Amino acid sequence: MFALSFHEFAHAWMAAKCGDDTAARMGRLTLNPLAHLDVMGSLMILFVGFGWAKPVPVNVQNLDSPRTDMMKVAAAGPLSNILLALIGGLCLRVLNGMGSLTEVVFVLLVYFTRINIAL
Repeated sequence: MFALSFHEFAHAWMAAKCGDDTAARMGRLTLNPLAHLDVMGSLMILFVGFGWAKPVPVNVQNLDSPRTDMMKVAAAGPLSNILLALIGGLCLRVLNGMGSLTEVVFVLLVYFTRINIAL
């Protein structure tokens, strides 16, 4: 859930940086998973193993430079997941190297990293 929320937040944040406050006005410029929750997408995650969040609304007319800004907004989500995957991998490497990694934390970080790579 965190990865999906962070992904959608990144889209909303970039849209706001590029001049479109539509997502912010709709309460979508947040990491709160409830703001990004899609009922069908959430049920799919539970029963099938993959799903989705509500897409962030973007009004192209509000963007400073519509063509390039829309590319930035579109790229922000996947790039945020790459960042999270790198952070997860770095934590795995550092904590495992220190010998202070329990099995539960190891499995959690592996899944966290894999999920973010998949998104």
